[in-house]
Amino acid sequence: MNMIDEALSYADNGWCVLPLAGKVPLTPHGVTDASADLERIRSWWSCWPDANIGASVPANLLVLDIDPRNGGDVADLGALPSTLTCWSGRGDGGRHLYFLRPHGPTTSTRLPAGIDLKVSGYCVVPPSVHPEAVGVYEWEHHPVAQVPAHLRELLRPAPRRHHQQHVRGRRGGAGRHLLEFVAAQPWGNVNRGLHWAACRAADDGLLDDLADALVTAAVVAGHPEPGARRTVESARKTVGAG
Repeated sequence: MNMIDEALSYADNGWCVLPLAGKVPLTPHGVTDASADLERIRSWWSCWPDANIGASVPANLLVLDIDPRNGGDVADLGALPSTLTCWSGRGDGGRHLYFLRPHGPTTSTRLPAGIDLKVSGYCVVPPSVHPEAVGVYEWEHHPVAQVPAHLRELLRPAPRRHHQQHVRGRRGGAGRHLLEFVAAQPWGNVNRGLHWAACRAADDGLLDDLADALVTAAVVAGHPEPGARRTVESARKTVGAG
């Protein structure tokens, strides 16, 4: 199996790729280094000829990650159309389902257990070898499908009124302006706005009270919950280090 040829083929088809040791990027900046530049790809796989291939999630797609080890069952998502699918090399039914990304914000907060949403980052792609098994990742080729209506509804952030229930912390509404600021951020600027607001809350001694509400506000604005929690904790450390 010539991994460099496979990586170059992805790039020829418009995918940005990066070399992986198992599932871990070998490049210094992780997925931000992913590239479709053929010379860069040749250089990487000349250094690591047996490296697995990671591909960043294209901006026009989303991926549903079905992980049976954590209880993920595709049947919990209801009837789904056939779509481009990558089967895990683990051989336990784990897979990535690729769909066209619908307009507007999406969130994983209402997905069933063991099913995650990827709208950024990277996925391991064929013919990579699973690091914990002997199997290889394999494509099941179908045209990339639209997200069906019932699943689109599941991926939408909670209604804004849910956010308003969290605006009042234990300090009688202190920090409301920070929550409203985050919830009003345009998609694409939410993470930056969340970090700023969390730093201001930490400066004012409010972050312990507002952390969950800030995360909820970010989810309302379209930010994935796990990333929002990491951003809040990053702001806590930033202010603490100062």
